[in-house]
Amino acid sequence: MPIALSHEVVGTFREYERAATTELDAALTPLLGAYLRRLLARTDAAGLPAPQVMQSSGGLVDAATAADHAILAVLSGPAGGAAAAALIARACGEPDLLCFDMGGTSCDVCVVQGGRVRESSGREIAGRPVALPMVDIHTVGAGGGSIAWRDAGGALRVGPRSAGAEPGPAAYGRGGAEPTVTDAHVVLGTLSAERPLAGGLRLDVQAAHAAVGRLAAELGLDPRACAAGILRVADAEMVRALRVMTIERGIDPRGFALLAFGGAGPLHAAQIADELGIRRILVPRASGVLSALGLAAADRRATRQRSLLLSGTELTDAALADARAALLHEGRAILGDPEATPHVAHDVRYRGQSHELTIDDPELRGADDVRAAFEQEHARRYGWREPGGEVELVTLRVAAVSPGAALRLADEAQEPLRVAGPAVLHLAETTVAIPEGWGGASDATGTLVLERSP
Repeated sequence: MPIALSHEVVGTFREYERAATTELDAALTPLLGAYLRRLLARTDAAGLPAPQVMQSSGGLVDAATAADHAILAVLSGPAGGAAAAALIARACGEPDLLCFDMGGTSCDVCVVQGGRVRESSGREIAGRPVALPMVDIHTVGAGGGSIAWRDAGGALRVGPRSAGAEPGPAAYGRGGAEPTVTDAHVVLGTLSAERPLAGGLRLDVQAAHAAVGRLAAELGLDPRACAAGILRVADAEMVRALRVMTIERGIDPRGFALLAFGGAGPLHAAQIADELGIRRILVPRASGVLSALGLAAADRRATRQRSLLLSGTELTDAALADARAALLHEGRAILGDPEATPHVAHDVRYRGQSHELTIDDPELRGADDVRAAFEQEHARRYGWREPGGEVELVTLRVAAVSPGAALRLADEAQEPLRVAGPAVLHLAETTVAIPEGWGGASDATGTLVLERSP
């Protein structure tokens, strides 16, 4: 019988969030667990290695552990893209990236800072809080299949409804009749019937024009103007998501490069970069399947967390070292790797505050260093610090990490690619729109690096 115990699943305080997370784990584990155990039995019978499962934290864990606690994998899909973004950041020497993964139904946005994907101690999913460490991702309903429509006030809207894969956009020729972002690109000529999409799909230009034309008639617009409007509205949604992850959290996006991936991401990258004042764009060679690449190369990770509520004379180097050691031992036991590297994060606040700031500690520093790092982050985030204020360590999280597979991102014999806008570049799994003023070349990893001319 599956049993979900909150001290095993969550391990932190705040009763409502802890109870809601445990309830979700109890509801999902019988479903995912049954599937994974069947998968384990079949791979074992075939003589294949036991599969690894992506967690919401961006690290892999063995399928048996995920089968016992399905809540660990509730955001596993977007986390694959985040893991790939960290891989690209290291390979390209770009430690600070704003990443957006635009697929068919949605756009997932995350931040890589200092070479690491930013994490959160929990978030709300489908209206319920999940109090577990996970990659900090913001999602909006803007994808290639997002449907454009006229609202009651006569305004042009895009999403959140999507045409999905079946029937898909009208241009797919599978019976779709509603105009989508993909259809707008076809009308404007960014996507051409002469160049099949990945998988050999040929676009139906007439169907795309008919779908966009019907919406244009409702809005009283020329079809090309309507198509351009669809793209502008979709871009605005993605810009809003990137601003949520940067400006609203005290980060200036102009100091970052933009990593665009997913089947549709590179079509919109330059417009989004211009809106945010970003002058450098990275488009990975495997852009359309980058999330799968991230899954293949992700580190194995087991994270344990505990609420400690240490402040004053209780917050000492010895207390920190003991708590870290206990949690690291638990994580290494889950991985079965006694040499797994520790990654430590502290949720810290001034005593009396209701919410905490997360302070990463890659060097396992002492209590005074944690206090100083918290005050510095508090001043950066909120513009002030409280000299002499009592600092409280609320929650400690320790991840045991084993390195993932080493992948070569490019064929050394491949000729560098050079391009200058205006141009449309067709890659194996994606299309890159390069407007006037942008240009660049591929680097040693095969990643296309575009820069804005002065």
